Amino acid sequence: MSILSILMKSDKDEPSSALRSDCSLCVPEKEVVIWRGAFWRLIDAGDTSIPGYLRLIVNRHITELSWLAKPEREQLFSLLQVIDESMRQELKPTKINIASLGNQVPHMHWHIIPRWHDDPYFPQSLWSTAQRDTVSPEQDARHQAAQRLFAKLPKLCAKAVY
Repeated sequence: MSILSILMKSDKDEPSSALRSDCSLCVPEKEVVIWRGAFWRLIDAGDTSIPGYLRLIVNRHITELSWLAKPEREQLFSLLQVIDESMRQELKPTKINIASLGNQVPHMHWHIIPRWHDDPYFPQSLWSTAQRDTVSPEQDARHQAAQRLFAKLPKLCAKAVY
């Protein structure tokens, strides 16, 4: 028995966590992976209107926070903290939204969204109707800052969990 299987053993009443062929996060068609660890992967969410928008996805198929094993939980919060700090430093957003919904894609994942007072949706959520259709004059600089952030995150994420 491997150390990983011992750590992941759970007495919780939860469904199988095997990858599912019908789950878009278990078998993504395409995704830009910024960092991958044993339990989590960090991807570029690909929303050009919000530079730096990331998703943190658990590698096994589970849907609820309470179903995470202790090592997964510990890594989750370490990763969220280092991503938040790095995003704040590099992108200088007005606010960072961190959300886990799972209604449309029932696979544990977290949206980490830098927000600016002049982004298309602010102060509403990204899933709301856009509040403005103008592009901020800061948008190019924000995209460049997001690329710098993405380049730094693999080392920072690895250091946070290992």
